[in-house]
Amino acid sequence: MKLTTEQCMILDHTIHRASGGMYCGDSPDMQQLVAAGLMRSSGHKFFVPDEYFQITIEGREALKHDPSKEGA
Repeated sequence: MKLTTEQCMILDHTIHRASGGMYCGDSPDMQQLVAAGLMRSSGHKFFVPDEYFQITIEGREALKHDPSKEGA
């Protein structure tokens, strides 16, 4: 899967800035990452209506090896 800039930004944010390594929010890009096995659902928190996601090992590897991540 060739990652888009937005998908790289989601993966990078999840690794480096997301609290507890959990990204909150759903989008078409997130659904593509989940379908590709690069992110997985972590469910909902009772105090936030949006779904949370975590990066998988495959997601970390994809971000490391995808040249489109430059500048992400």
